[in-house]
Amino acid sequence: MKKLILISFTAVLALVLTAFTLNPGNGAKEKSENLECQYGQCSKIKDDGYRCRNCAQQGSYYCWSHR
Repeated sequence: MKKLILISFTAVLALVLTAFTLNPGNGAKEKSENLECQYGQCSKIKDDGYRCRNCAQQGSYYCWSHR
């Protein structure tokens, strides 16, 4: 019984961690701005809680100013 509980807990924990890892902008306030970035939007969450509006650079999750 303890083994089953441990396996279930581990599976739930893995799902939660995966959800946070796949979405680097979790908790960020999104603006309804549609950016057309070749490599996606910068993942930096600024001090005001908003996500950086710059485009990410090739091979990075961040723009030129947040590398």
